[in-house]
Amino acid sequence: MRQDDVLTLLTERVSHGSLDAPGPSPDEMAQIARAGLRAPDHALLRPWRFVVIEGDRRDDFGVVLNESLRLRGVTDEAQLTKSLKAPLRAPILIAVMLDFKLHPKVDRNEQVGSAASATYAMSLAANALGYGSMWRTGQYATDPHVIEALGGSHQDEVIGFLYIGTRKGPSKNLPDLDPEDFLTHF
Repeated sequence: MRQDDVLTLLTERVSHGSLDAPGPSPDEMAQIARAGLRAPDHALLRPWRFVVIEGDRRDDFGVVLNESLRLRGVTDEAQLTKSLKAPLRAPILIAVMLDFKLHPKVDRNEQVGSAASATYAMSLAANALGYGSMWRTGQYATDPHVIEALGGSHQDEVIGFLYIGTRKGPSKNLPDLDPEDFLTHF
């Protein structure tokens, strides 16, 4: 990839909420995961795990989200129905889990940053392969029932649910921001 192509990918990336099949192939998924594995990682702790949810397992994950709401006392049928359909928004979801490790020099915040960087790298890789992606969090990201269903422990959390698929419809138009509004010099 040429330098100009890389900069275009970085400066024109947008989330794409309307995603359809097909999703990435197994080889493409390996490339996407490989990008996540290059996230900054102080002490090489690998403080992340990538849980792929695809095919019929998306329906099963919808049941987990529905159970999560019910366990919290939600009775609104519209919300409960929406939870069942949420994983069907894309052909592939990757739940990027913080796999927290106690370390004397690398605190939780730094490990969260590493997992977030991995999520972003995978989003960029999906875009580079021609797919759209949407990073979501929300109430399920820290819900113990959801975390346990994904294989996490009480000290873990979902850093992002990365939805990946073929873009459907137009991309979002984001405002063109001036870097000078965000850069300061010491």
